[in-house]
Amino acid sequence: MFAKFLLLLFVCIIGKKFSLCEQILSPPTEDYSECGISNFDPFKERSAEDTEISHVVKGYTVDDDRALPWMATLQIQNDKAHEASNETEYEPFCTASIIGPRHILTAMHCVADGTPLIVTYGAAQSSKQRHTIRIKSVKFKENAISVVLKDTFTNEDIVHIAKPDLAIIETEEPIIFSSTVRPICLFGIGHSNSKLSFSNKFTDAAKTLPNLQPFVVAGWGITKPWCSSGIHSTSDQLMYGTMRMISMKDCTEAVENSFGLRNDDDGYDQLSAILKEIIEIDMEDKICVVPEPSQSNSGDSGSPLLSKIGENNWIQIGVLNAGTCNLKHPFSLKDNIATYAPIDCDWIARATNDEVKCKGW
Repeated sequence: MFAKFLLLLFVCIIGKKFSLCEQILSPPTEDYSECGISNFDPFKERSAEDTEISHVVKGYTVDDDRALPWMATLQIQNDKAHEASNETEYEPFCTASIIGPRHILTAMHCVADGTPLIVTYGAAQSSKQRHTIRIKSVKFKENAISVVLKDTFTNEDIVHIAKPDLAIIETEEPIIFSSTVRPICLFGIGHSNSKLSFSNKFTDAAKTLPNLQPFVVAGWGITKPWCSSGIHSTSDQLMYGTMRMISMKDCTEAVENSFGLRNDDDGYDQLSAILKEIIEIDMEDKICVVPEPSQSNSGDSGSPLLSKIGENNWIQIGVLNAGTCNLKHPFSLKDNIATYAPIDCDWIARATNDEVKCKGW
């Protein structure tokens, strides 16, 4: 074999067969623009030291920058740090995913108010992300709505409805792909995947995905459950955990329980009845998952709901919308769920002028 290689090399150089020479002497280059490629194994056995409480509660750290190379951070200016040092500093407030050379996918509620922000990517540690991209435009679906119900006395938000909770960020410059920067493949399996989770439709759709494994969530959210006491700071290190899908009925009940909406012999009071109706409307287009054993948290909003297919292929089927928190026992996972806006393949193709399309298997 070695002798044949020397003969080909001789022909290449002496015979000046440059096309052959390039084949022999130039090592093959990897196409980093190919979506969803990663050898990261989120299901391997982890040591006890990796299981400390985190923003993806009872989640694990991502240490390899190549593990989830499509993850991006939305960062806003830290006003307190700016006042103290007169220097512009940014901090993560939402998560996003790279879906193409000029497009990033996140949640509508992260960007709906028009707050100036930057997008950073390229490292699992947000403070070491050296790639910063300027935003050209932000697109929402044509019929999207964003409504916040507030408490009249405290002015605190009671519930925020975002339907569909999807936003596409178009960048000013193209994203340069590398071993630590790749797009994620998109996959859509229905209007509301949770409604299909125990139906033949979902089963049939899942059959098109070889070796579909439990869902994986990741993000740079706050380091404690959002309903716990004390200061809530965001995580500098990317965290991940696993989830499984549940039915819409179980999901809706869990959300209602988190608001304390429990029916009695006298029925619901007026506010509870209104909240119940709002929740049911909001849940119509959501994917619903429960932790096993991790959960999503504030700051993870906009992050992808991922699934690994086979050895090194990954897909995104949803965008994190919200998560519940056990008010009495914040660090307990009981009754905690997370809702995701399902990938809308048709809208994403339109919004990106067909530059980004869902993947089929």
